[in-house]
Amino acid sequence: MSDHNEFPDDQDDPITVSPAVEEFLGDPGTPADVFSALVAFLVDLRGNPFPHLSMPVPGRPGMHSAPLRRDLGLVEYAVDERQEPPQIYVSRVLRVD
Repeated sequence: MSDHNEFPDDQDDPITVSPAVEEFLGDPGTPADVFSALVAFLVDLRGNPFPHLSMPVPGRPGMHSAPLRRDLGLVEYAVDERQEPPQIYVSRVLRVD
């Protein structure tokens, strides 16, 4: 039997999304290019909590922001590095439009 899921259930997943991000992902009105850019970001985030162009948010310890591919928006997220793997909370997506 092949295990396709590295994290068997949600409680073991190092990435948690806020209700606002969950709603954004589930909204049929979210443009396909923005949706796919966010999903690609989440995949990248799973491999590296500080992906390319990620920057700390000044005055907010643990918070980071990073642009979505194709400059479609900005993602804000928090990283708790005290755990292994680091726990990540994706708090919001700011779209360019």
